[in-house]
Amino acid sequence: MERSVNKRGYAIGLIKYALLETIAAILMIFWLVPMYAMILGGLKSNLEAASSPILLPPSKPSLDAYIFAWFGYATIPGLEPTMLRYLIVVIPSVLLSVVLGTMLAYFFFVISEKHSIISNVLFSIISLATFLPIETVTFPLIELETSLNIYNTYVGLIFAMLIFYVPTSALLMSIFLPVVPRYLIESAKIDGASDWTILWRVLFPIILPGFLSTLIFVFLQVWNEFFIPLILTNTPNMLMLPVAARFYTAAYAVIYNRSFAAGIISSLIPLIIFIFLGRYFIRGLSALGGVKGV
Repeated sequence: MERSVNKRGYAIGLIKYALLETIAAILMIFWLVPMYAMILGGLKSNLEAASSPILLPPSKPSLDAYIFAWFGYATIPGLEPTMLRYLIVVIPSVLLSVVLGTMLAYFFFVISEKHSIISNVLFSIISLATFLPIETVTFPLIELETSLNIYNTYVGLIFAMLIFYVPTSALLMSIFLPVVPRYLIESAKIDGASDWTILWRVLFPIILPGFLSTLIFVFLQVWNEFFIPLILTNTPNMLMLPVAARFYTAAYAVIYNRSFAAGIISSLIPLIIFIFLGRYFIRGLSALGGVKGV
């Protein structure tokens, strides 16, 4: 009797596993099909990309559209310099946002024990920036950066990114910090450790999965940010990747193969990062169930 129950349980478990794997495969196909279509579209001629079925492979594959999108031509900017410029903005913006957000989350985590109401109110006000549409602060942001003489500069772009993504990082890190046992903080304070030491030498190894998850998430958000580079730059030498890609996907949308090629090139870096670091993102989410290291 017990053996038959075990076999039945094993069979049910196997069916559930097969269903989950099937659902995951279907979702993966849904995710890969647009990417597959864009890659093929970039390998076609413009006429073939516009007239042939989108999933049909090109009759004569060519890299001309990708070369055009990367190097540009005449008044159409290439994506090579704009990508390099955007990396100058994205890398410090992401690192500073996540580091400052972690410090901010730790601050509210510490004071929440003694001043929970004040902590919750202040943190809620700061977190509003996470849900605040950027379009609503367009003119104040431009006027602020103009008065600080940082409009149309790398510093101005990084400053604007920090305004919106430090609260986002703090909000995400505040989810991971509560998994840390408070006795670790209390023990470290008894030993005379400062808050800086406690955060970065005691807690950081524990919340590292959450830190990496936040880092990946914020990077993807900043990389896909279009409106901030659009309103805070106005010269060709400050043209950033999301805005440059618009020349292919908007004003020149009739050139289908180049639009597809520009979309693929713009997606390469976040795609590569997620492929190689995606497991850390998943580990960070799973770490919410307990205290785990990477």
